[in-house]
Amino acid sequence: MRSKSMALVIAICLVMQSFWAPIEGAFSINARAAVLMDPATGKVLYAQNENQRLPPASVTKVMTMLLILEAVHAKRVTWDETITASATAAGMGGSQIYLKEGETMPLRDMFKAIAVVSANDASAAVAEHLYGSLEDFIDAMNEKAKTLGLKNTHFANETGLPDPSHYSSAYDLAVISRHLLQYPEVLKFTSIWLDSLRSGKFILRNTNELLKAYRGADGLKTGHTAEAKFCLSATAVKGGFRLLSVILGADTDAVRVSQSKRLLDYGYRTFERRLVQKAGSDVGLITLPEASPAKIPVRLRTDFAVVVERGKEQLITTRLVPDKKLRLPVTAGQRVGSLQAEVSGVSVGSAPVYTTKAAHRANFLVRWWRMFADWVSGFFRRGKR
Repeated sequence: MRSKSMALVIAICLVMQSFWAPIEGAFSINARAAVLMDPATGKVLYAQNENQRLPPASVTKVMTMLLILEAVHAKRVTWDETITASATAAGMGGSQIYLKEGETMPLRDMFKAIAVVSANDASAAVAEHLYGSLEDFIDAMNEKAKTLGLKNTHFANETGLPDPSHYSSAYDLAVISRHLLQYPEVLKFTSIWLDSLRSGKFILRNTNELLKAYRGADGLKTGHTAEAKFCLSATAVKGGFRLLSVILGADTDAVRVSQSKRLLDYGYRTFERRLVQKAGSDVGLITLPEASPAKIPVRLRTDFAVVVERGKEQLITTRLVPDKKLRLPVTAGQRVGSLQAEVSGVSVGSAPVYTTKAAHRANFLVRWWRMFADWVSGFFRRGKR
């Protein structure tokens, strides 16, 4: 009887301990650095050594692919355009598709080789085609990093091959990956498991094992060198909710896959995407003190959704905030502010709002009277306190 009672006490203690266990710091990733991000908003959902400067290996190619896709969308190059391999490209070494000097392929195949097997020779060939030289392409990579506001990134090459001056961070790579995902066609390439080049003579097998190991995974880019260890920028989508994870410095390929799975599972277990308002919704009246009328109806043009911790969706509140630099008059259809979503007073997202009616600047007497009325109202509120 005593043993049964003791077992019951121990069981109760173990259960209570699970309730008392601290949430903060309880979850960690077995790697040098990690980030989990909502790519729709850029909100960081988990971070571990996220700003530490580390060698990114071939995860570097998220920037390489971003510049290529920007060039395609700017119509500086087409997917069918012929790319010719130079002697420099053919001699890159490392991960490659063994281009020969003078060999040609359409950009589509070169990009496929970069996305699927991390081909250094294809990366160099496309970089030279777009910018004339590798040096100019690398300058463009670093300029883009500055434009994105990255503080812990410097590229010395377009491939990720080891170099003391080549580094990035988990957070910076997540930001680059997020911008890459703004071009959805990238996923048509990064989700390929098996394919071929040269009329089926050269087989491509994706280096990203997460594609087979995790439901919903469809990208994004692996990396590995002895210095960087095993790295992965990964993305998956479940029920329309996309997450982005970055793992740097895992000990083995199996570890980077397992830790990416853990990080994505943590995200889907802990957070959810909630629709706040649908596109086209009239969301109320925004107050512009110097306008006539002072309250103007506004609406959303796109769906407004936010990511919140599970169980806190009922705590979402919204408020309309006018743009600080807004100048009158305003026309119908003009952006005038944003709809802010908050949970317990903490912002969880915002969306721009647009007027449905025009408004002009009120005359001096009206503006003076409003200012006086606000002062009187504030005076009495302070008096009541």
